[in-house]
Amino acid sequence: MKTSFLAGTLTALVCCAAHGTPYPVKPVRLVVPFVAGGSGDVVGRLIGEQLTAAWGQQIIIDNKPGAAGIIGASNVARSPADGYSLLLADDSVLTITPQLQKELPFDIRRDFSPVIAAAKIEFLLSVNPSVPARSLATLIELLKLNPGKYSYASAGVGSIHHLSMEWLKRLAGVEMVHVPYKGSGQILTDLVAGQIPIGYTGLAQTKPFLKADKLVPIALGGIQRNPSEPNVPSIAETFPGFDGTTAWSILAPTGTPPDIVEKLNREINRILRDPAIASQLQSVGLTPIGGSSQELSTAITTNHEKWGRLIRQLNLRLD
Repeated sequence: MKTSFLAGTLTALVCCAAHGTPYPVKPVRLVVPFVAGGSGDVVGRLIGEQLTAAWGQQIIIDNKPGAAGIIGASNVARSPADGYSLLLADDSVLTITPQLQKELPFDIRRDFSPVIAAAKIEFLLSVNPSVPARSLATLIELLKLNPGKYSYASAGVGSIHHLSMEWLKRLAGVEMVHVPYKGSGQILTDLVAGQIPIGYTGLAQTKPFLKADKLVPIALGGIQRNPSEPNVPSIAETFPGFDGTTAWSILAPTGTPPDIVEKLNREINRILRDPAIASQLQSVGLTPIGGSSQELSTAITTNHEKWGRLIRQLNLRLD
């Protein structure tokens, strides 16, 4: 798998296109395969506004939700490989769903060329104040003393929330009951109300409840602490290597001219290095990434293998 995906990426960077292709000469469509209003919209609109200003051509955010991102991704995969249709997707689309569903109308490795990793989504493990735990160590101790008594909510079977919590369960040697929701919108409401004691939710969406003392922060899901919550440790401080985050990345249909891929990568890197843009992303719990298209290719392969191991251990299928 790794060899074929890297080969596809290299092919996109060296084949067929005439160098110096004028671009863009018309509006560019950036497809977000989820409903409007989420963190993908924030990333897409910030980048889109800056590209529009730099190029004089509009970047249109096109929300195409449905089927866990499959509809939007399929739309871009079928689009002309000319740089005017791009996909902004997270790991659920790029590395998780392809391993949960047997047949998809696209293949991430075959049908897409990585452009750039844009921003990481930070997650937080928190509890309702009624739970007698104020740290990861005390929460693990509580769960070990009460196997199967406590439940946690996720945004659905196979979601990043679900997989991250199952990973944590295995590392900590504890038992919790999984309560899958249809999306993440209702989780925080029920977590605050005490209907669900434990949640693993987006940091940006959770922060207002932390400030109001309606939820207790336990640990962050990333490798490192987040600058906006410097006193909250990461799960990786207890379990090295744990990384229950995901990222918004931009991809183009396979065969997109390499000079267009390179131009997109260069311009978006410039945008992500802007302190004002970084500050806006961080204010909503996102961390700018950037880097080369090859680095994104490697990250997709690494995450595919990481989540794939857990999916196989859990014997998860959605079809």
